[in-house]
Amino acid sequence: MKELLSRLYDLTLQDAKKSAVGAGSDTWFLTCEQGRFVLKYPADSAINNPALEPQLCETLLQKGLPVCQFLKNHAGEYISQDDTGRIFTVQRFLEGKMYDLNAAPDWLLPAQAEMLARIHNALRDCQSLPTGIGADFFRHMTPQNVLPSFQNSLRIALEARQADIADELRYRIELLERFPQRQFDLQKLTTCATHGDYFISQLLCGEDRINAVIDWTCACVHPVVWELTRSYVYASPRCKEGGIDIGEFCDTVAAYRVLAPLNAEDIRCLGTLFQTQIAVCDYYGQYYASTAANRLIYLHQARFSTALLRWFDAHLDTLNAELTQRFL
Repeated sequence: MKELLSRLYDLTLQDAKKSAVGAGSDTWFLTCEQGRFVLKYPADSAINNPALEPQLCETLLQKGLPVCQFLKNHAGEYISQDDTGRIFTVQRFLEGKMYDLNAAPDWLLPAQAEMLARIHNALRDCQSLPTGIGADFFRHMTPQNVLPSFQNSLRIALEARQADIADELRYRIELLERFPQRQFDLQKLTTCATHGDYFISQLLCGEDRINAVIDWTCACVHPVVWELTRSYVYASPRCKEGGIDIGEFCDTVAAYRVLAPLNAEDIRCLGTLFQTQIAVCDYYGQYYASTAANRLIYLHQARFSTALLRWFDAHLDTLNAELTQRFL
């Protein structure tokens, strides 16, 4: 690594420490004579677009958003290759605290909603990003199509004698077998270019403000309400066990709407779209298939999504009524 950084960037490496956070990318924190930097090998995933990340961040920096600043190598490129052919990027180190899942202080809930609105406003005219959750997702990820994946995950859990996980998977299968056949009109929903994986683990924070939004490799076009709901449930301490504080969630939506609009269809789909997405995604299967050192992150995501689905199963009508009363 030392020779590589010297050859490609004229950086003199003094120390390198591998990050223990994240299950996909391979990230190193570098101390060099020239300052502190981050070297990242992006995860090999269909949803990652590392080549788009540096220029996107450059655009956002020019618009005043606090994001990563990437270095160009001697060839004038943001993307480099090591001697094995793996691609990587180098960016300047950013100071800040990263809060644990569902451990956001009170100030961060509205702040992250407002930051998401700023991101959407800044990227409103961006045409270069792929579609994330769109028509193809809902066409292929139907309850019927994903049932075999959950049944296979149940088989693995039973073989591993993981009784608690097996019980959760039985519930997921039973839910899918009775799940409503929903259709979402993406022409009516607000969709735009966005971070793609915006939640508390991507925020570097100061005492009472967000210092930076990091890791833009999943940037894509999403329905804005999906990312707004997801970022809330992973941040709020009141969601830690899988429930949602409806009043607090409405306050988060209101904070977003101060800076960016949500139409009537967005409000009607705030809960149902997110519930549908987590219902059809087999995070248990992702956990069992992963060989990453931090693969337990996937298991937490799986079990947390199941707890959320139990809450939505019991409270979706109440949530929709409260959203309608407050915003429509």
